[in-house]
Amino acid sequence: MYKICLISVLFSSLILLMNCSDDDNNVAIDCENIGCTEQFVTLMVNVRDASGVVISLDAFEVVITETGENITREVSDQEFEDFRQNGTYPLFGDELVERYRNKTEVIHFRGFIEDKEVVNSSYKVGADCCHVLLINGDLNITID
Repeated sequence: MYKICLISVLFSSLILLMNCSDDDNNVAIDCENIGCTEQFVTLMVNVRDASGVVISLDAFEVVITETGENITREVSDQEFEDFRQNGTYPLFGDELVERYRNKTEVIHFRGFIEDKEVVNSSYKVGADCCHVLLINGDLNITID
Protein backbone atom coordinates (compact mmCIF):
# COMPACT_ATOMS: atom_id res chain seq x y z
CA MET A 1 0.00 0.00 0.00
CA TYR A 2 2.84 2.37 0.88
CA LYS A 3 4.56 1.75 -2.47
CA ILE A 4 1.35 2.46 -4.40
CA CYS A 5 0.87 5.73 -2.52
CA LEU A 6 4.50 6.72 -3.11
CA ILE A 7 4.29 5.89 -6.82
CA SER A 8 1.07 7.91 -7.13
CA VAL A 9 2.65 10.94 -5.46
CA LEU A 10 5.78 10.71 -7.61
CA PHE A 11 3.74 10.27 -10.79
CA SER A 12 1.53 13.28 -9.94
CA SER A 13 4.59 15.39 -9.16
CA LEU A 14 6.19 14.42 -12.46
CA ILE A 15 3.05 15.43 -14.40
CA LEU A 16 2.90 18.78 -12.59
CA LEU A 17 6.56 19.50 -13.32
CA MET A 18 6.14 18.68 -17.00
CA ASN A 19 3.27 21.18 -17.27
CA CYS A 20 5.08 24.03 -15.49
CA SER A 21 6.79 26.79 -17.43
CA ASP A 22 8.24 30.14 -16.49
CA ASP A 23 7.94 31.44 -20.06
CA ASP A 24 4.96 33.77 -19.58
CA ASN A 25 5.67 35.81 -22.71
CA ASN A 26 4.52 33.05 -25.05
CA VAL A 27 1.18 32.46 -23.36
CA ALA A 28 -1.62 33.88 -25.49
CA ILE A 29 -4.76 34.55 -23.52
CA ASP A 30 -8.01 33.98 -25.37
CA CYS A 31 -9.99 37.18 -24.85
CA GLU A 32 -13.02 36.13 -26.87
CA ASN A 33 -15.15 35.07 -23.90
CA ILE A 34 -13.91 37.68 -21.43
CA GLY A 35 -16.45 40.22 -20.22
CA CYS A 36 -14.93 43.68 -19.92
CA THR A 37 -16.26 46.68 -18.04
CA GLU A 38 -17.25 49.71 -20.07
CA GLN A 39 -14.90 51.83 -17.99
CA PHE A 40 -12.21 53.61 -20.06
CA VAL A 41 -8.83 53.40 -18.32
CA THR A 42 -6.05 55.93 -18.82
CA LEU A 43 -2.80 55.82 -16.90
CA MET A 44 -2.01 59.40 -15.86
CA VAL A 45 1.27 60.90 -14.61
CA ASN A 46 1.20 63.53 -11.87
CA VAL A 47 3.90 66.19 -12.09
CA ARG A 48 4.69 68.20 -8.94
CA ASP A 49 7.60 69.95 -7.32
CA ALA A 50 9.16 68.75 -4.05
CA SER A 51 6.57 70.76 -2.07
CA GLY A 52 3.67 69.12 -3.88
CA VAL A 53 2.87 72.16 -6.04
CA VAL A 54 1.49 71.38 -9.50
CA ILE A 55 3.95 71.77 -12.38
CA SER A 56 2.30 73.11 -15.54
CA LEU A 57 4.04 71.74 -18.60
CA ASP A 58 4.00 73.68 -21.88
CA ALA A 59 4.11 70.42 -23.82
CA PHE A 60 4.46 66.68 -23.28
CA GLU A 61 4.98 63.57 -25.37
CA VAL A 62 4.87 59.83 -24.95
CA VAL A 63 7.34 57.85 -27.06
CA ILE A 64 7.96 54.13 -27.53
CA THR A 65 11.54 53.68 -26.38
CA GLU A 66 12.57 51.00 -28.89
CA THR A 67 11.23 52.64 -32.06
CA GLY A 68 10.93 56.32 -31.15
CA GLU A 69 7.29 56.28 -32.30
CA ASN A 70 5.25 59.09 -30.78
CA ILE A 71 2.04 57.71 -29.23
CA THR A 72 0.96 60.90 -27.46
CA ARG A 73 -2.81 61.16 -27.19
CA GLU A 74 -4.28 64.02 -29.18
CA VAL A 75 -6.16 66.38 -26.89
CA SER A 76 -8.15 69.58 -27.33
CA ASP A 77 -6.85 72.93 -26.09
CA GLN A 78 -9.35 72.80 -23.21
CA GLU A 79 -8.25 69.28 -22.20
CA PHE A 80 -4.61 70.37 -22.29
CA GLU A 81 -5.40 73.39 -20.12
CA ASP A 82 -7.15 71.08 -17.62
CA PHE A 83 -4.05 68.85 -17.56
CA ARG A 84 -1.84 71.90 -16.91
CA GLN A 85 -4.04 73.14 -14.06
CA ASN A 86 -4.03 69.71 -12.38
CA GLY A 87 -0.45 68.73 -13.24
CA THR A 88 -1.87 65.43 -14.50
CA TYR A 89 -1.08 64.21 -18.02
CA PRO A 90 -2.18 61.12 -20.00
CA LEU A 91 0.45 58.41 -20.39
CA PHE A 92 -1.20 55.31 -21.84
CA GLY A 93 -4.90 54.65 -22.39
CA ASP A 94 -7.43 52.06 -23.47
CA GLU A 95 -7.37 53.42 -27.02
CA LEU A 96 -4.19 51.28 -27.27
CA VAL A 97 -5.61 48.03 -25.84
CA GLU A 98 -6.00 46.28 -29.19
CA ARG A 99 -2.44 47.11 -30.21
CA TYR A 100 -0.86 46.00 -26.91
CA ARG A 101 -3.17 43.17 -25.83
CA ASN A 102 -1.09 40.50 -24.08
CA LYS A 103 2.10 42.45 -24.86
CA THR A 104 4.35 44.86 -23.02
CA GLU A 105 6.23 47.94 -24.15
CA VAL A 106 8.70 50.38 -22.61
CA ILE A 107 7.67 54.00 -23.13
CA HIS A 108 9.00 57.42 -22.10
CA PHE A 109 7.00 60.38 -20.87
CA ARG A 110 8.75 63.64 -21.67
CA GLY A 111 7.61 67.04 -20.37
CA PHE A 112 8.72 70.49 -21.50
CA ILE A 113 8.66 74.02 -20.14
CA GLU A 114 9.77 76.79 -22.52
CA ASP A 115 11.13 74.14 -24.92
CA LYS A 116 13.41 72.73 -22.19
CA GLU A 117 12.93 69.07 -21.20
CA VAL A 118 12.14 68.98 -17.48
CA VAL A 119 10.70 65.45 -17.27
CA ASN A 120 11.92 62.20 -18.80
CA SER A 121 10.45 59.13 -17.10
CA SER A 122 10.42 55.53 -18.27
CA TYR A 123 7.50 53.09 -17.88
CA LYS A 124 6.80 49.50 -18.76
CA VAL A 125 3.17 49.20 -19.84
CA GLY A 126 0.93 46.66 -21.50
CA ALA A 127 -2.65 45.53 -21.79
CA ASP A 128 -4.77 42.57 -20.82
CA CYS A 129 -7.98 41.61 -22.59
CA CYS A 130 -9.79 44.74 -21.46
CA HIS A 131 -7.58 47.53 -20.20
CA VAL A 132 -4.09 49.00 -20.20
CA LEU A 133 -1.77 48.17 -17.32
CA LEU A 134 1.18 49.80 -15.60
CA ILE A 135 3.81 47.12 -15.09
CA ASN A 136 6.69 49.25 -13.86
CA GLY A 137 7.28 52.94 -13.19
CA ASP A 138 6.16 55.67 -10.81
CA LEU A 139 3.22 57.77 -12.01
CA ASN A 140 4.07 60.47 -9.45
CA ILE A 141 6.88 62.58 -10.84
CA THR A 142 8.70 65.09 -8.62
CA ILE A 143 10.73 67.88 -10.18
CA ASP A 144 13.32 69.57 -7.96
